[in-house]
Amino acid sequence: MKRALFARTFSGRDFHHNHRSFSQLVQREASLLQETSDVVPKMPPFDYSRPPYTGPSADEILQKRKEYLSPSIFYFYNNPLNLVDGKMQYLFDDNGRRYLDAYAGIATVCCGHCHPDVVEAVVNQTKRLQHSTPLYLNHTITDFAEALASKLPGDLKVVFFTNSGTEANELAMMMARLYTGSHDIISLRNAYHGNASGTMGTTGQSNWKFNVVQVKWGLEGCGILDGKEFVGVDKGSCLEDGLGIHGEV
Repeated sequence: MKRALFARTFSGRDFHHNHRSFSQLVQREASLLQETSDVVPKMPPFDYSRPPYTGPSADEILQKRKEYLSPSIFYFYNNPLNLVDGKMQYLFDDNGRRYLDAYAGIATVCCGHCHPDVVEAVVNQTKRLQHSTPLYLNHTITDFAEALASKLPGDLKVVFFTNSGTEANELAMMMARLYTGSHDIISLRNAYHGNASGTMGTTGQSNWKFNVVQVKWGLEGCGILDGKEFVGVDKGSCLEDGLGIHGEV
């Protein structure tokens, strides 16, 4: 049955008949799969009992988000998921439904959910010292820096910890300019680098560029145009309004 659906989905006749698009074919075959219960994939068994959820409903949480959180913090789906529990590669909503997490916390969590080794390390550390500052000595940050440096190539052996990718990119740009004495930056077309004053100027996606003044110091946009590589050069210091899309030629 699966092979028959696959062959029908990708047959040339379907692609050209009535100029149907690929997305339409996918939607049609998805509806056929839903009607055919014997080919619908099922979640594999998982030896875990989710603790009962006694918190607020999804509607209550959504109402509080609209009232107390910035609307810039968007959510997926018209009826967003209320995720209340996680274990290894799975997530659970307030109704006990299990999901395979292929999103990994927007690419910042790669060890699964509630991994026992991670939970044990976090609990042990918070029992001993919950928060400190690098103004004082503590072996944890130096041990972590050493472990990271051991994975880096060549002479890259010094670590600077930041709170976000935006902050890391801002620091990288400043360090590069201080070290080289040059303000030129190469920014990939359609790339995302952050929402701070400098990184927004290098970001090549209009969705993340806002109507505020952005400083560009010799930015160069690289990309592919008509199958060929190009570099769009903007020499010198200038101001760019937030509605422009850097990297376009």
